[in-house]
Amino acid sequence: MTACWTAAFRRSPHGAAVFDVLPHRQEDVLTWVRRQDAPSIRHRAVHAPEVEGWSVLDGGVTRLHGYGVTTLSSGVRVIGFRVLRLMLADLDLAGPVQPFDGEALGDLSALRRSHRLAPRDAIAVEQAEMLATCHDAVMLRWVAATLLAESQATLARRRA
Repeated sequence: MTACWTAAFRRSPHGAAVFDVLPHRQEDVLTWVRRQDAPSIRHRAVHAPEVEGWSVLDGGVTRLHGYGVTTLSSGVRVIGFRVLRLMLADLDLAGPVQPFDGEALGDLSALRRSHRLAPRDAIAVEQAEMLATCHDAVMLRWVAATLLAESQATLARRRA
């Protein structure tokens, strides 16, 4: 039987398209993202925790680890509706039937095709770099809002 998405994720207070990965599922999510052909960046600044960022579709995955001056707890987060939906399908978790506020539901096969054909170019690397700057709540909210706005603008252009 397929488990509900809330067995692995919870909505984050840091943005509409930000999801905290529950501790017992963090390794599953990290294993999933490491298997993707996705750009990744690791950032470690003095007096700040280490942050890893992986660029996937409209967002990606971040892992904050260690100690330092931060307003975020250590852990793994998924940023972006499309990456969350793809991950839920691959991890055999049932997502919500109704879209999240601000989400445009799409076809899973089209989502897989978009991910498979997504360029691994300078723009994707820049997105991973943005994700790797999420060492505190302010940066996480800014990055998540920026990526959500870009995703919504791209979808609107495709529909026009």
